[in-house]
Amino acid sequence: MSRASPEPNSNKTWQQTKSENTRNTILDAAIRCFYRFGYNNTTTEKIANEAGVSRGAMLHHFPSRSDLIKAAVGHLNEKRLELFRREENRVQGDAAHTRVDEGIDTYWAQLNTPYFVVFHELQIAARTDPELYSVLIPAIEELDREWAITVREVFPDLAASPEIIRANWLTLLLLEGMAANLHTRRLTKVVDDLLVWLKTELRQSFFRDVLTSLDRESAKLERESKNETAKKPRRPKARNGAAASARPRAKAKRGRKA
Repeated sequence: MSRASPEPNSNKTWQQTKSENTRNTILDAAIRCFYRFGYNNTTTEKIANEAGVSRGAMLHHFPSRSDLIKAAVGHLNEKRLELFRREENRVQGDAAHTRVDEGIDTYWAQLNTPYFVVFHELQIAARTDPELYSVLIPAIEELDREWAITVREVFPDLAASPEIIRANWLTLLLLEGMAANLHTRRLTKVVDDLLVWLKTELRQSFFRDVLTSLDRESAKLERESKNETAKKPRRPKARNGAAASARPRAKAKRGRKA
């Protein structure tokens, strides 16, 4: 899964660009079908009709249903990550310190879109579908890795805190759990209360130190400096044998001088 949409490539031929666009059109259609019909009721025929392509075009890009499902899962995760990065960067803008409350509201809004509904649908379906399970588990593991990297980039001051990992998982699991239950429970009051509680906990218990002592720009520069230092090759240490042999010679010289 790429961390961002591919940059336009002037070296691509017209046919390559057309093929890539058709592929993305099919994958977008697959996500819409998962949302509209549910995973188990989605067929390749429905996806082809939704995408407006022939069955031959479908088979050209995805020779089997398993190929299509694997690509659609990766496409969905890319869309979720791109949405998270774009919207959180928009909200944070030129803020001196991370806007915690607005950041939470922004992520909560993202969980109330078809992207998360489909993601949750796939999680449930994978329990009894070994083929989907084998695709979804590594895809989610990669998504989690990319998500953690993105969180540190979008919230550089919060990333300076040792609590960043615990806070990230608390936020993700609490909000996703609430979003998953909205379809079967009336949770408006509960959700409002828990959102207020989460924002307060993050500001006062998890990140109070960095929010009052470190601004986003300084944290970003500090992180970049550490990354540059980590890239520099280290000087090899002297071997123990060489160091040991140097000491007797030093003593011998002092003896002759005396």
